[in-house]
Amino acid sequence: MNCMKPAVHLNEAATAPLLSLCLLCCLLLCSGCKDGASYAVMSDGGRNSRMELLEWDVCVVSPPDADSAAVSADGGDTLRQLGTYTPKYGQLDLKEVFGVAYNDTTHALEGMKVRLSCLVRPECDTTVYAEVRSAMPYTLTLNGDTLVRRDIQGLNIHPVRLSAEEDNRLEAELEVRGDDHSFEVALCDSFRIAAMYAGGQSCNIIYPLIHADSRTVMLTNAHQNVLDTPVRLELHDVYGRRIADFMLEKGAFTYPVPELEKDRSYMCSMTLCGVTVRQPVLCGGDDDAFARFSAMRDSLPDGSPRADEIDQLLYRLGFLLNHPTRYEGDWWWQFKISPLTYQLEHAFARPEGGYAEDGTEANIRFVTYRSEQDDSLQRYILARPNRIDTGSPLPLVVVIRPNIENMHHFFSCPQLARQWAVNQMQDMSQRYGFLVMMPEMRTYLDEDLTPEAEKELKLAIEDVCRHYPVDRSHIFLHANCSGGYRALRVATENPDMFAAIGLYAPLYHRRFALQWSEEHAPERSISRLAGVPMMIHGDPIDVHSPYNIYKDLVDDCRRYDIPLTLSLKRNSGKYYNVVLVGEEAFEFFKKQVNEEINKR
Repeated sequence: MNCMKPAVHLNEAATAPLLSLCLLCCLLLCSGCKDGASYAVMSDGGRNSRMELLEWDVCVVSPPDADSAAVSADGGDTLRQLGTYTPKYGQLDLKEVFGVAYNDTTHALEGMKVRLSCLVRPECDTTVYAEVRSAMPYTLTLNGDTLVRRDIQGLNIHPVRLSAEEDNRLEAELEVRGDDHSFEVALCDSFRIAAMYAGGQSCNIIYPLIHADSRTVMLTNAHQNVLDTPVRLELHDVYGRRIADFMLEKGAFTYPVPELEKDRSYMCSMTLCGVTVRQPVLCGGDDDAFARFSAMRDSLPDGSPRADEIDQLLYRLGFLLNHPTRYEGDWWWQFKISPLTYQLEHAFARPEGGYAEDGTEANIRFVTYRSEQDDSLQRYILARPNRIDTGSPLPLVVVIRPNIENMHHFFSCPQLARQWAVNQMQDMSQRYGFLVMMPEMRTYLDEDLTPEAEKELKLAIEDVCRHYPVDRSHIFLHANCSGGYRALRVATENPDMFAAIGLYAPLYHRRFALQWSEEHAPERSISRLAGVPMMIHGDPIDVHSPYNIYKDLVDDCRRYDIPLTLSLKRNSGKYYNVVLVGEEAFEFFKKQVNEEINKR
């Protein structure tokens, strides 16, 4: 049987934000048929290359509920070839392939076994890595040999040795289970794998609460198994003094660090293939840390410059220590504590203030300032890169948070409840070299954006600019869902404020009781954004934020000459959260910066 009509294709519109037009080292991808196959020569992508395999030949090995014993060893006539399939929205999904509704409850494909295949030919012998994303059980083979998965948690990475002397047949055999029928494969070079993995370990390198008696750190994952390259761990105190520096060893998950002091916070750094990520950690007990910092706060003199900041940090720390998730099996709870104890210790070590002066700050900061509007305390969360050159201004991404259902103090709001999402914010800041902020801006529930809230947003941005080197020509706006409506309200009222706008499935139409809100609805003044680049990313099957909530915005962008980049990817909605739109927006913003640089 012939299940191998080669089909490897790059859907540039769907994958450009992730690819950055970088391809693997001189890959030649077979794009024709078995007889008289033609090849496309792909340019050298250099470092940080990633290429998604989107088109596959699809064969049914056994239909649902079929007797697998009836399938002959060599495939025979029991295999049903469907031919080459090209995804409509940037991701191969078996529901789409077989015409099953995305919300199907009959499990019509349950038990089906499907084989996907494509050919790859490199210009020279090379080793790359196949990154697989699938909730379905799968087996990946190259020229009939099973590819072995690297032993790390959370990622499916398989080394792939490609030969230049022959077509390399990559096959995946899937067994359909559950509701998620999507399957993605990307071929990456070692640096891309290292960068992707390390970024995912931001604030998640070791277990963050180190027992004061053992003074032993424990890895959260087998970082040393990702690649055959050294992995370095370092620990520094809040003054930047190096406390420990060692290489990870194969099979070793615990490392004694006797130099650690009880009730002190440290910054742990991991470097893999030149990529460094960081995580604050605490040696000692969390309740003891709260008691210690509370006593230190009581001894601060009146009018201390950092008193408000410390009070707000103690509020969040106390809130978390008394939150029921501490005892309900929330694995992420422990990772929320050490960033606060580190920032507290860092603040007490510098009672007169000081920002961005070195690399000792945590990457995530909980910031408090007094508003010029009424002298009230206002807040924002800020992500910064590991290192900042005060002489080189950085772009700033302003994230507008969506509606919430119940009123919360900002430092205990739902947007900060998902630590993995806050870690993603940290990863985006470090990877792209941007400052990222999410302001409170006097938004508490699902209210309209008032003039006071709009002014507070500007004051929060000015507070960031006072302490950090911000490139005011590259301030970007970033939001999702109902936050997208608020972002559009701000943008249409201030059309010259933002260099570009990146939104995920933004709500475009809302109705409020006040006549003022109707008069200031973004659809009434969207034409003011003519010439402002906008990106809208969405998931065509997302039921929470379907296409119809922003369809009119897409139409209006085209009507009023708003440069629009529309990016749709199937199933991408499940990867988005209440904090960030995601990497697509950051790639879009980076492109705007690069284009501006090229014009100079």
